Amino acid sequence: ASKTYNTSIIIGLVIAGLIVFLLEYFNEKIVDKKDLEKCTKIPILAVVGHNKEENDLAVINHPKSVISESFRSLRTNINFMVAGKEKFCVLITSSVSAEGKTFCSINLASAFAILGKKTVILGADLRKPKIFQDFDLKNDKGISNYLINKAGLDEIIQPTKYENIDIISAGPVPPNPSELISNKNME
Repeated sequence: ASKTYNTSIIIGLVIAGLIVFLLEYFNEKIVDKKDLEKCTKIPILAVVGHNKEENDLAVINHPKSVISESFRSLRTNINFMVAGKEKFCVLITSSVSAEGKTFCSINLASAFAILGKKTVILGADLRKPKIFQDFDLKNDKGISNYLINKAGLDEIIQPTKYENIDIISAGPVPPNPSELISNKNME
């Protein structure tokens, strides 16, 4: 009876180990930096963790946090890449909502603003604008107004209560956001 018991335990452990091995072997998800480095030759400038705070202003509200340090590291690497340029543009995008575009934009801009760099955040999400909410600003005028020539650039730039950070919000949601973005005024 004890021999059957021991054999059953060993078989159970082997089956469990085999299942774990197969799940790991056939896992095609990107879990960490090494997985990403295997797939591409594009340089990885920083790895930013998940924000567990109520709002998106991690660099401003928690300057000594791990996330703030991640954005300072990203800022340093971007500075290295754009060395010698006084003005440059950083685009943060993804094809799916809720992947952290607003969070990354706000905190990267904050990291540059803390260095004394004049920073403007463009909230170009013309379908579900929200970047203005984190700064307690209005969205009554923005990019959509500018693109249809209903407002000038100086009318849509909103100062924030934080030094060196201004916002251009999306403005009222237009009926044709994709077409509006391709407008020559977007340049």
